[in-house]
Amino acid sequence: MKKTILIIIAVAIVCMGISFLLFNHMQKKIAVVDVIKLVNEFQMKKDLETNGMQQLKQVGIATDSLKRLLQASSNDPLRSKEELQNLYGNYISAQRQYDNQAEQLSQEINEQVWNRLNPLIDEYGKQENLRLVIGANGMGTVLYNDNYYDHTQQLIKYVNAKYAKGL
Repeated sequence: MKKTILIIIAVAIVCMGISFLLFNHMQKKIAVVDVIKLVNEFQMKKDLETNGMQQLKQVGIATDSLKRLLQASSNDPLRSKEELQNLYGNYISAQRQYDNQAEQLSQEINEQVWNRLNPLIDEYGKQENLRLVIGANGMGTVLYNDNYYDHTQQLIKYVNAKYAKGL
C-alpha cells in the first residue's frame, strides 16, 4: 500500500513538473508587428522629421525662388539665352542639392530610428516572454496575419513610452 501511494505521489510530482515545463514553454509566443506602422508612429521619428524639415525648408525656399525667377525670366525678352541657361543651371543645381539633402536626411533619420528601435524591440520581446517577433507589412514574407499574434499597438505604446522617458 505504501509503495502504491509513493508511486502515485511520484507520478503526480512528475506530471506536475511536466505540466509546469509545458506551461512555461507554451507561454513563449510569437508576435507579428506591422513595421511600417511601428516606424511611422514612433514619436522619435516624428520629432526627427520635424527638426529635419526645418533645415530642409531653407534649401527648398531657395530652390523655389530660383524656379520662380526662371519662370519669370523665360518670358522676359530682355534676358539673353546665356542668362536663361545660367539661371536654369543654378535652378537644377539647387534642386539636386535639395534632393540630395532630403535623401541624406531620410537615411539619417531611418538609421537613428532603427538604432533606437532595435534594442527596444529586443527588450519588449524579453519582457513579454516572446520567442519570435516577426515584422510584417504585406510586402515581405508575412503576407497575412490575423490579429491573434499582432503586437503592433502594444509595441508602439512601449517604444513611445520609453522614448518619452528618454530611454
